[in-house]
Amino acid sequence: MLVRYLLCSILIASEVSSTQAQNPTLDTLIGKIGRLRHENASLSRDTTLILTLSLLTERLYNQNNPQADAYLDTLQTTTRQLPWAKGEGLYLRALGKKHDVQGKYPVAFDYYSQAIAALEKVGGDPYELTYAYILAAFVLNNNGMTDKCITYLQKALPLARSTHNTNNLCWILDFFGDYNYYDSFGVRNYRKALYYYKEVEKYLPRSTSPNLQADNPHGLANCYLRLGDEKKAEAYRNKALEVARKINNRVVIFAIYADLAAIHEDKAEYAQAIAYRQQSLDFARQSGWKEMESRAENYLYQTYKRAGDYRNALRYFEQHKAHEDSLGRYDVQKQYAELQTRYQAEKQQLRIQELENESLIQLRNFLGLSLLLGVLVLSVVGWTNRRLRAKNELLLTKTREIEEAQARGQTLERKRVAGELHDNLNTKVAAIRWRLEAMSKKGWTPLDQKIHGELLGMMNDVYADIRLISHNLLPVELETQGLSSALQKLVATLNASNRIKFYYVGSGQEQRLSPHLEHQLYSVALELVNNIIKHSKAQKAWISLTYQSEATILTVSDNGVGFDTQAYAEGVGLRNISTRVESLKGTWQVDSKPALGTKIIVEVPTT
Repeated sequence: MLVRYLLCSILIASEVSSTQAQNPTLDTLIGKIGRLRHENASLSRDTTLILTLSLLTERLYNQNNPQADAYLDTLQTTTRQLPWAKGEGLYLRALGKKHDVQGKYPVAFDYYSQAIAALEKVGGDPYELTYAYILAAFVLNNNGMTDKCITYLQKALPLARSTHNTNNLCWILDFFGDYNYYDSFGVRNYRKALYYYKEVEKYLPRSTSPNLQADNPHGLANCYLRLGDEKKAEAYRNKALEVARKINNRVVIFAIYADLAAIHEDKAEYAQAIAYRQQSLDFARQSGWKEMESRAENYLYQTYKRAGDYRNALRYFEQHKAHEDSLGRYDVQKQYAELQTRYQAEKQQLRIQELENESLIQLRNFLGLSLLLGVLVLSVVGWTNRRLRAKNELLLTKTREIEEAQARGQTLERKRVAGELHDNLNTKVAAIRWRLEAMSKKGWTPLDQKIHGELLGMMNDVYADIRLISHNLLPVELETQGLSSALQKLVATLNASNRIKFYYVGSGQEQRLSPHLEHQLYSVALELVNNIIKHSKAQKAWISLTYQSEATILTVSDNGVGFDTQAYAEGVGLRNISTRVESLKGTWQVDSKPALGTKIIVEVPTT
């Protein structure tokens, strides 16, 4: 698989936020700071000095320059001495950049969040605020929270459109191109991706970013390759490589060599693929980004594995795993959840205070009206009834908010468990399986070889089961595309790993339901599928989803042996389904007889 979707966060983090210059060199920036220090203090001089220090500091961190910490200290001292509120936001953002480059994502995200809050208070030109939003968004994306990344970018998009310099706008559009292009996001709409990349190309004349000049043709090359226009793909790739070499952009060079490796790997030309992978790793290490180095090691491990060189595959896998363990991805997810929880708690507290104030005002008015207009008791009774209804509605609203909060909590926990299964347990099982495969069987007895083969087969089954469980705990499609897409993905997964042939049937106008309702219906479907696999002895099974104006109907059926509904009415699986459906205020029915198959229909209201 091509690797360009990794670049967006690395390249934007390599950007500088100044709109004053066309990629000035470090010496030019240092000289400018020296001249500014000898000028008389003024608002223009002070703000320019802080902007230039911020620009230089972030650029030094991008290039892994040892002088970066010293200039960060200078930026801190200067922002404390000079009365410019925006300076504090720029300093916090530079702190975030420092930890971002080092792969310390939880700390980086915390500083980026503080920078956003500080820059929002200042107001004025939104360029610096937009850049802080984008940096925070890409930290979320690097830590598996693509939906949250898109939320941040959508907040930043109108800000980016309001400034003349198009750097930030180009990076946001570039990410939307990546989102539609890469397999990891599950969209794979190459023509839509091409549209976004061409939009970036249109805005390049108003951009001051040399990185964009190299990155954009790289994205266009990938799209044209997927769309079958190899001539354009090669032309854009050569252009990207030429610009990247000219500006010494190791990140884009890393990606281009990775692309060339993938092309040879798809043709089973593993020697050439490994050579390009090694060059790609060299440039990743030169870039100084731990994230990039970890990805390059992972690609080498995958290529060596496909080539059958398990010894080297294991070596690079262990290096990749060591890097991944140091990046603290799950800490970022936890930190984001804590930030959201604090925000919701503060918002709820403000709302409670507002309600209390309203109650006091209403009580005062009530007492006054009671003294002056005692004859209007009937109208007061009517008003009280309306208040009771309002409180009941408020109670219902709070109840829904609690249910939604519980659903969000369950979602986070499913993500965590799925991640632990996939990234920890599954990798360990994979390592054991490779060691078994790599064992020499020379001199073994037939019995030993048989036992070895059985062990290897069981490890393969365990590996497949863990992958299926981790995916089905919380599939990406369920959050990003809805219940229908998630069920179609489930059917595809089942057909790839099970002897029963599953079919999906959808009808009605497809719509997004509430997250809680979609999760519950998906869990019901999983429970019924599990029963079919374990007990039905069927050759075929069907999952049907029907959208109606006021209800959604889920039907799961098979042509298996069926069962006596009276005898199994108290089974654990059926009780679980009954509990879930009742919680949704829905109904369900079972139609099954021995030797005649089974059909279970679940109907829940959607309004």
